[in-house]
Amino acid sequence: MKWDVAVRRTIGAGAQRFELDVAFRSEADRLVLFGPSGAGKTLTLKAIAGLLRPDAGHVRVAGATLFDAEHGIDTPAPRRDCGYLFQDYALFPHLTARQNIAFGLAAGWRNPRADAGGAAVERWLDALELRAVASRFPDQLSGGQRQRVALARALAAAPRALLLDEPFAALDEPLRNRLRAELAELQARLALPILLITHDPADVDAFADDIVHIDGGRAVASPTQFLEDHAMKTSARNQLVGSVSAVVPGAVNDEVELTVAGGQRIVAVVTHASTARLGLAVGVPAFALVKASSVVVVADTGTALLSARNQLAGTIASVQAGAVNAEVEIDVGGLRIVAIVTQASARSLGLAPGRPALAVFKASSVIVGVPS
Repeated sequence: MKWDVAVRRTIGAGAQRFELDVAFRSEADRLVLFGPSGAGKTLTLKAIAGLLRPDAGHVRVAGATLFDAEHGIDTPAPRRDCGYLFQDYALFPHLTARQNIAFGLAAGWRNPRADAGGAAVERWLDALELRAVASRFPDQLSGGQRQRVALARALAAAPRALLLDEPFAALDEPLRNRLRAELAELQARLALPILLITHDPADVDAFADDIVHIDGGRAVASPTQFLEDHAMKTSARNQLVGSVSAVVPGAVNDEVELTVAGGQRIVAVVTHASTARLGLAVGVPAFALVKASSVVVVADTGTALLSARNQLAGTIASVQAGAVNAEVEIDVGGLRIVAIVTQASARSLGLAPGRPALAVFKASSVIVGVPS
């Protein structure tokens, strides 16, 4: 289990009393804690990182028990091997980009040398395209460069997981869009579990494989309720309601087939543990969640050869242009699938209402849930 967290902590007293009581489990590589400011998201993140000691509960990340109040386990933050990216990035203003990256590898509090190197530093300078600004100080860097330096510092120590506190909040919209995509690509390349907290639904749409909705110090909503509350059925995620029509056990994961509206069939890859936990079996009511950004639109439906398991043929119902991307809605036998594509792609493919198209998405990008 990548994320197994159950923490309780009471902070303050009287009118200032806040009770954190959050529990969730997830196999997602990209998990998002979503909720309004003051909901308890950052406290939860700090409890996972070891920066806040819970009164009770446990924290298990990527199979390792980092905290367990009942068994007296409380691994110190530096030994939890969790990279932590603060909202303000927390870069040292008197250190260059190179030194900031190297700081996470240095023993004690001594500043790294100006020419600090090593394989890890050199790797991340190149991987995050920071070599050209390696000798600059934080106040000489753009917002995106500062974020990359902080990310490189967190990654240099080869963490077991990465914890991100509102990483896009301080950036303007075009930069947010670009860095969301870069972070998603980086996670896929490293296969590193990432937990991100945000109050912005756009972060959920662009990044989340799974969602924990936190409010008032508690995980408060099922995925279905989350979608209804935030009107994300068409703007950010696809919610496809139906029932389980087949479960095929595999060596590691199960293939779960859902029959949804209009008789369409969708295949999802689900871990054994999740299949059992959700009680997935033939005939059980269920829903599939598919990020709009995970849907590929194929306009040449006659000759396309694709490896993705889910290929739903339909007709483009609408194309709505945004500042950077376009939302394409495809009618698949009365079922509406929303995809997010770049405006350049929409133009080059000639996407327009009435044109035949395929909505294509991988089985691994489908999240299966059951009604609460």
